[in-house]
Amino acid sequence: MIKRIRQNMKSQKGFTLVELMVVVAILGILAAIAIPRFSNSTAAANTAKAAADLRTIDSAISMYLANDTTGTTITIQDLVDDGYLAAVPKSPSGKVYVSGTLSTSSLTAGDYSISGTDTKMRGSLTVGTTAHYAEDFHK
Repeated sequence: MIKRIRQNMKSQKGFTLVELMVVVAILGILAAIAIPRFSNSTAAANTAKAAADLRTIDSAISMYLANDTTGTTITIQDLVDDGYLAAVPKSPSGKVYVSGTLSTSSLTAGDYSISGTDTKMRGSLTVGTTAHYAEDFHK
C-alpha cells in the first residue's frame, strides 16, 4: 500500500521552485507598472473634483452678487443657508475648501474674490485673470 502511494507521488507532476519564482517576478513587475498608474489617475480625479467644486462656489458667489450688491461679508454657510449652495463642498480629502468668513473684494462683474479669514482656510478662488486653485487637491 505504501509502495503504491510513493509511486503515485513520483508520477505526479507539479511546479518547480524556479517556475514559481518566475511567476512571482512577473506579478511583481505588473504591480510595479499598475500601481503608479492607478495613483496618477486618482490624483487627476481629485484635481478635477476640486476644480469643479471651486467652479460651483464661483457660481454661487456670482448668483449672490447678482441679488445682493451691498458688498457684505458672508460665510460659505450663508451661501448654503440662502440656497446658493446645496451643501458646503468638501475636498477629496474630506476637508472644507474655505472655512471662515468670505469677502467679496470687488463688485465689478467678473472681478471678485473669495478668501477665508481664519487658519482653517483650505482654498482660495479668484475670478478674473487669476486661475482657480485649492491648496489641498491631492491630500
